[in-house]
Amino acid sequence: MFLGFLDLGQTGMSAPRGKIRKPVHNSSENRSRLRICYLVAYFHPFESGAERQALTQGRELVRRGHQVHVVTHAMPGVPREGEVDGIRVHRWVHSSKRGPLFSVTFVAGAVRALGRLRREVDLIHTHQALWEAVAAGVARGSGWVRGVPTLVQPASSGYYGEAEELLRTRGANALRRLILRNDAFVAISADIERQWLALGVPRARLVRIASGVDARHYAPGASRSEAALPPRPRVVFTGRLHPQKNLDVLLDAWPAVVRRTGATLVLAGQGPERDRLEEKARALGVAPHVCFTGSVADVADVLRAADVFALPSVAEGMSNSLLEAMATGLPCVASDIGGNQDLLGPGPAGVLVAGTTPEHWAESLIALLTDPDRRAGLGATARRRVDEEFAVERVVDRYEELYRRLIARHRTSEAELNPSADDADERR
Repeated sequence: MFLGFLDLGQTGMSAPRGKIRKPVHNSSENRSRLRICYLVAYFHPFESGAERQALTQGRELVRRGHQVHVVTHAMPGVPREGEVDGIRVHRWVHSSKRGPLFSVTFVAGAVRALGRLRREVDLIHTHQALWEAVAAGVARGSGWVRGVPTLVQPASSGYYGEAEELLRTRGANALRRLILRNDAFVAISADIERQWLALGVPRARLVRIASGVDARHYAPGASRSEAALPPRPRVVFTGRLHPQKNLDVLLDAWPAVVRRTGATLVLAGQGPERDRLEEKARALGVAPHVCFTGSVADVADVLRAADVFALPSVAEGMSNSLLEAMATGLPCVASDIGGNQDLLGPGPAGVLVAGTTPEHWAESLIALLTDPDRRAGLGATARRRVDEEFAVERVVDRYEELYRRLIARHRTSEAELNPSADDADERR
C-alpha cells in the first residue's frame, strides 16, 4: 500500500480482484515525459530477477514516451554505450573482483556515473538494494545528484535477500545509515516490507508495489516446443539452476511422482547447479523422466507446453518465473515463502507447499497432476489475477504516479531550501 507522505490513496495497492483499474496516464501532467535512471548491478543480456524486471518496466516506460537510462556494470565484449529496446544503457561501472574491494569500487563507480547523468534524469530508481542503495545514498547525501530523488527497490527477501545480506556484511550499521539517506523505498512483497521496516525504514517512506509481467507475451496458447519435449504430463521449472531455487527437493520427490503419474520434470534454464543436478537425477534413477533444456530462446513457449509449474525456492522477492507461469495460465505449485504468498494466496491462484520435505512436494504435485479440473481452475484464476493486478501496464501506472509525486515533492523542497541555487540551475 502507499503510506504516509505520498498520500496516493489506493493506487499503490494491488487492484481489488474482479475490478479492472483504469490507467492513470491520461491527464496533461501525466503526459509530460519522465526521465528515469535505473541503477542495477547487471543488465541485459545478463538475466536474473532484478534485471528482467528492470527491462520489463523500462520497455513499458519507453513505450509510453518516457526516457529510461540504465547505469550498470561494464561487460566484456559489450559496448559501454548502447540501447536495448529504446532504453539507454550506460555500462560505466567497473569494480574489482577482490573481496572487499568489490563494494568500494562498485559504489565509487556508480556514484560517478550517477553524477554524470544528474542533469539528464528526474529520478534514480535502484532495482536492487545493497550496494546499489549504498551508492544512491552516498550520491544523494554528498551532493552528486542534488535535486534528484532516489528510490530503492529491494529484489528479494530471506537468506538471499538484501536485508539479510546487509546484516551479514561488515560495517552493517554504517551501510544501513547510508541506505536510509534515500528518499523512498519500494517493497514488492509483504516479506520485504517487514524486513526493511525492521531495518529502520520509516513507514511513511515505504511503498508497496508488486512486480509486473508482460501479459501479452506470456499468455496461454499453442507451443512450438511441444514435439521437442518428452511426453506429457510435464511439470516445468524455469529460471537459474542455483541453490536458492532448492531444486534438490523436486528431484528427491520425483521417484514418487513418476510412480503415480509418469510425469516428466522439465528444468528450463542454466546455472552452476546443472552438472550436479543431472548426476543426482541419474543416481535417483529418474533421469529418463527429467529433461534439462539449458537456456531457451523463449520461456513462454516452454510454459505453454507444460501442465504444472513448480517453484521450490527457499527465498524469493516476487518471482518473475512465477508471474510468467501464472500469465500463461498454468497451475502453479510453489514454496510457502515471501512473494510466492502474495502471488498465489489467498484465493487461491495456486498451491503453496507449507512443508519442506520431498514427501510434501510429491503429495502436492501428485494431487494436482491427477486432477485436471483443479488444474484448469487454478490456471484460469492465475491468469485472471495477472490481468487484474500484475500486468506490467498496471504496475507501471503505479510507478508513474509514484515517480511524479516524488519528483514534485523533491522540487518543492529544493526550491524552498535553496531558491537561488535552483534558479541558477534553470539558467544553465
